[in-house]
Amino acid sequence: MDQPPIEHLFLITGTTRGIGKALTAAALTVTNSFVVSLSRAAPFISDNRQNIRIDLNNTDRIGPAFERIQIGRQQASRLTHTVLINNAGVLDPIAPIGDCDDALLARNIQVNLTAPLILTRHFFHFSKSFPGQKWIVNITSGASRAPYYGWSAYGAAKAGLDMATRAMAMEFSRIDPTFAVCAVAPGTVDTAMQAKIRNCAVQQFAQVEKFLKLKASGALHPPERAATALIELLMEGRFKNGRRYDLRDLR
Repeated sequence: MDQPPIEHLFLITGTTRGIGKALTAAALTVTNSFVVSLSRAAPFISDNRQNIRIDLNNTDRIGPAFERIQIGRQQASRLTHTVLINNAGVLDPIAPIGDCDDALLARNIQVNLTAPLILTRHFFHFSKSFPGQKWIVNITSGASRAPYYGWSAYGAAKAGLDMATRAMAMEFSRIDPTFAVCAVAPGTVDTAMQAKIRNCAVQQFAQVEKFLKLKASGALHPPERAATALIELLMEGRFKNGRRYDLRDLR
């Protein structure tokens, strides 16, 4: 028996913890929504949620992951929003470039930049026949605009993602304007990544004291706040194709 139609379909990467977990919870509060999470957690499917197990370092598995999404034609017949949120990311290696591990450098670019591009490609083909608006939201960082000592790979990947956002927006505006893409920096959020940063030695990461002060002063926001704001802004139509946003400027 076919499942009833849904109105909002979300595909979110990196959902086992932090912002990704909070984004999943926020998306599920949207009326008549279905969330497909792509993470390392065990696969499952329920009435309004499916998890597909994948390690985004293995980019050859991204295409087959889309083939496992269990959304039928009838379920998709009344969609108003189909959304891909490229949230998954890795920070390692944290060190001056001369001290970095080759494999970790390659993995950083693979997960933070290559995977979102491939995910977007497959998302385009997966959803182009769906009705409604299609959105790609790339989670970026302040490190895409300002250099951080010890974050050469992470900063390069996020800067590349920002430029890819602009280029893809131009492409979509000409090829299929039902697609749009933006980049969103969530701000200083209290996640496991932040904890990892605070445990760095100054020789690895010269600005560690800044992040220790952010935690001590209570300046870190819970991931739930950032996730709820992002989903609400998206549903309200506040994002524009090709733009880069900082959530702190929009709330």
